[in-house]
This record gives sequence, C-alpha cells and structure tokens, in this order.
Amino acid sequence: MSKKHLMIAINWYGPYNTLEDARCKARHDYNHGLYLAIGKRKHERKRAMQYIGIGNNLHTRLNDRHHKLADIVRERSLWLGEIATAEPSGKRMKATLTTLDFAEWMHARFLKLPLNDKKTKQLPSRSVTVINRWYATDYETLRLRRPHADWPDLLDYSEHGRPARAVWFGSRQRTFLAPDYAMPDSK
Repeated sequence: MSKKHLMIAINWYGPYNTLEDARCKARHDYNHGLYLAIGKRKHERKRAMQYIGIGNNLHTRLNDRHHKLADIVRERSLWLGEIATAEPSGKRMKATLTTLDFAEWMHARFLKLPLNDKKTKQLPSRSVTVINRWYATDYETLRLRRPHADWPDLLDYSEHGRPARAVWFGSRQRTFLAPDYAMPDSK
C-alpha cells in the first residue's frame, strides 16, 4: 500500500530584517518551525530566495554561526514558518516532524534554492502538496503580496508520474513534466 498524499499548509510570518529579531521571535513564539532567507550573496545584483531550513527548537538555528545564513551578505530578510496542518498519523520514523521535513524538501527541491545542498538531488519519497500563506509579524495581518515574486502559493508533487507544479495564484503556473523532473539540473 502506498503512502497517502500529504497536505501541508504553512503560515509564514515576516519579514524579520535582522537575525536577532527573528531569533527573539522564534524563542518566544515557536517550537518546531521553518525559516526562509531572502537576500543577496556576494556579487549578486538581485534579491533572491536563498535558503530554507527547519528546526525543532527554531531559535537555536538562527544564529551568527549558521553555515548558510552568513553567505547572505546584503538585504537579508527572514521569514518564519509555522505548520498549520496536523502531522500524519502513524509511527514517527525521525526526530523531525514529517510535515517540516517535507515542507523543506518541496521548497529546496522545486525552487532550487541556491544555498540548500540537501533535499535537492532526490525527489520526495511520497506525494506532497504545500500551500504557503504570508502574514505580517503581528500574526494577524494577511499580506496581500508574496514576499518574493518567485515564491509560489502552491507546490504540488505526485510520486505517480504526474507533473509536479509550482503555482502562483492569479498569476502563473509552471509544470514539471515526468520523468524530466526526476533528474536534477547540472550546475
């Protein structure tokens, strides 16, 4: 029997323009969560989504010694993500929550975030759909515009050979045709 399709909704809060602001908010308001960094690396001219990470104690990941965040040298902003859907039932095989693990995987793999090394080379091991929603730092005000033009509202992957999709509501859609999306682009 194959695994059931996993639906994940993420509420993103931000932007936090300093690492200290994000760490302070994460310490008080988050336990498990995601973070996504936007900014410019050395020699880049345009702001881009750079890195997504997860943490069981989110604030511990947001520090000056972070192995990837230090590479974002200009105009860095951070978004903190909270899973808004329930964990799938059954025995947990890893210490990391399944929803966090697959949400990170979907963003890193299909958005080709440049500072993510892991979870970019292989496809997710099950069918997953991720819905992103963005809020201001007051946790209530829904943002009318996404934080970055390349950050889709929906990421959808079916392990059954159907096209994977990144969808920008009211705007555009990109389809990844099988089996081509199974092969990572060479860099």
